[in-house]
Amino acid sequence: MQKHTGPNVRALRRPAGSGPQSVRRYRANWPAELKCGGSRIPCTVLEISAGGASIKIGSIPTEGPQLWLVIDRMPPISAVLAWREKERVGLRFADEQEWVAQSYQQRFDPAAWLRENKGE
Repeated sequence: MQKHTGPNVRALRRPAGSGPQSVRRYRANWPAELKCGGSRIPCTVLEISAGGASIKIGSIPTEGPQLWLVIDRMPPISAVLAWREKERVGLRFADEQEWVAQSYQQRFDPAAWLRENKGE
């Protein structure tokens, strides 16, 4: 087999469903806020996993290392800044968020969808 290199070749991502659920990232497009001290900055959650999130944000406060990600209908999530690249910021959650994988499994489980629509 010939090895392909060049500008038209990109690295393959890990196949869906491989690896532990805590490192599995899910795409999102959720409005949220990043809270630091007394300020709240609007942001958008681009990707999320049980261990962290990638968000799009204009500016990040420099008041301290403790941040809180506030997503609608969820309690605030304690996080620290992991990386920053222009308008994208990576957050590492202080505690694993088990609800992330559970919500996506429920959302994409065809059997759950059928049960819900049959009234079971």
